[in-house]
Amino acid sequence: MSLNINVIRRCVWRLDRRVAVCTPCSHRAKLVVLLAVLMLSPGCSSNYQWRKTVANDTSVVNSISRKVDEPQVEIMQAALTSAPITMRDRDRLESLVYMELTLRQTLEIAMQNSQVLRELGGVALKNPDTISTKYDSALWQTDPRYGREAALSAFDAQLAATAYFNNKDQTFNNPFFSGGTNTFQQDLNDYSMELSKRTVTGSRLALRGISTYDANNAPSNTFPSAWDSYVEGEIRQPLLQGGGMEFNRIAGPGATPGVYNGLLIARVNNDISQTEFEIAVRDYVSNVVNAYWDLYFAYRDLDARSEAMKRSLIAWNQLKARAENDLESDARVALASEQYYRFKAEVDDALTGRVIQGTQNRNGSTGGTLRGSSGVQVAERRLRLLIGMQINGDELIRPAEDPSEAEVIFYWDTVMQEALMRRPELRRQQLTIHKSQMELLAARNFLNPQLDTVGRYRFRGFGDDLLASSGQSSSVGNMADGKNQEWYVGLEYTVPLGYRKGHLAVSNAEMLLTRDRAILQAQEREVVHDLSNAIADAARAYEAVTNAENRLNAANSVLTAYETQEKNDLDVDVDRQLDAQRRVVEAEIRYYQAKAEYAVALKNVHLEKGSLMGYTELHILDGVVPVIREQVTVAKTESSSESPEAEASEVAPTP
Repeated sequence: MSLNINVIRRCVWRLDRRVAVCTPCSHRAKLVVLLAVLMLSPGCSSNYQWRKTVANDTSVVNSISRKVDEPQVEIMQAALTSAPITMRDRDRLESLVYMELTLRQTLEIAMQNSQVLRELGGVALKNPDTISTKYDSALWQTDPRYGREAALSAFDAQLAATAYFNNKDQTFNNPFFSGGTNTFQQDLNDYSMELSKRTVTGSRLALRGISTYDANNAPSNTFPSAWDSYVEGEIRQPLLQGGGMEFNRIAGPGATPGVYNGLLIARVNNDISQTEFEIAVRDYVSNVVNAYWDLYFAYRDLDARSEAMKRSLIAWNQLKARAENDLESDARVALASEQYYRFKAEVDDALTGRVIQGTQNRNGSTGGTLRGSSGVQVAERRLRLLIGMQINGDELIRPAEDPSEAEVIFYWDTVMQEALMRRPELRRQQLTIHKSQMELLAARNFLNPQLDTVGRYRFRGFGDDLLASSGQSSSVGNMADGKNQEWYVGLEYTVPLGYRKGHLAVSNAEMLLTRDRAILQAQEREVVHDLSNAIADAARAYEAVTNAENRLNAANSVLTAYETQEKNDLDVDVDRQLDAQRRVVEAEIRYYQAKAEYAVALKNVHLEKGSLMGYTELHILDGVVPVIREQVTVAKTESSSESPEAEASEVAPTP
């Protein structure tokens, strides 16, 4: 710490005005001690603390209080956006341009804007305290109550200094009690400075210096004024309760039963916080992938319905061109028009969408079950919300890649073991068990009585001046000679009869440990259950893609046959032709829905077995910021360019 001479002068002047100085000797002592205290105080380098504590300056808090009384929301620039495009904006709808994004590019945008790991369902508005952000790890590390540095601070060295100034003027009835005078006058100053530190074994080390200046009118005094000084070292070591490296590293010095905040507990809490952040990142990535495939299906649904609407319009126009003035022809035209307007309404809904729940985590499975019925604009706005882009834009995001149709086979024994080893929820619970085990060890320490050993060694000095000067003796010099030495050792013993609180602490810690282990067992069973569902659903989704494709081909063949007959002027049943059009659009929609379901199902398998971050090529850098894997400088092998499926050990070729 560096202080310029002007700052020191200001600090000394401020205190000198507040302290009554009686004698030249005491003035020098006060100046030395107070100057040392001021130089070690960080507040002397600025007038800020003086204004806040001495002058009671409340201007800043008053300004905040006025804003509290009349709160006004600070509008962030990121929240501002253009107006949404609705069905009333036909011109804007027809002139829309598209932003083609692959899933990888979408995740890159999400990671760049991931200060808040957004969740769907209005969680940020309903319960903002539960939202995870990239600041959570730093918040936990800087927590002054439970953070690692907070636990280490219990072992920091402490410097304490005091200065007391007394002036006594008292009349006694008996001069025996006042050193031989009836009117006793005294100027007494006490100065002390202590440096203490806790050690990891629980002992307290202290080095202190104490000086007393006494100037009085007792006639039996050797000196009119004298200094009594001594320097002593002290050690206090707990031998039973509160002692030992194990207890102090777990619970921290001075802990009470049930309250443990030592370095090891703080480290486990930090690891749990990091694991929770990993879970939040994983869920966020899962939701982004879900929203991406939701939007993919919404576009394919819109394309299929738009094509069906065009076909129905052609059929309607053809029937009107060939219509005869009879009831049967009018009925055929009416049927064709009804189908056209049905498809047109479905196209409008598929474009703008309806505000319903989309695919998101835990809407049926851990990673989400495909809903895919929101519509393009609603699904696009949901994706924009998740990845941090403006809610409304002049360009519509459109997925630029199709889901994979390759069959992926997972070996059960391999993926089950991988899930039980890699799921962050299980690692978090295992850390909780380790924390409970350490707390049980700390609780057992309170079944011991408190037995402390205390030792102190002291060097004394006495003289009519603090420091040596001509013609005077010095208390500091006399102390340095080492002629006057003192020491004492002792034991302090305290025992609670019955150890009621100690036994309660042990019983509670044992019950917590048993509970945590039971929860881990239940969690492992649930992980295996969810993994079984995910693998079965992936196999089902793959078969659904194959069936939907065959169904689409068959439906197209039927419609093509009817259209060929019509081109050859053959008589075609209108009901069957219109029904064939409906079958084609339903089969096409089901085909693309099955593809999106398969993509979500594969993602869910990787989520359930704890490999989603690798599957999406993401990496959490320093436990804080998720980034795309290629953004991290690592040594790559030739096999690193393989697909995510090839990187997983459980993937095997189709037999």
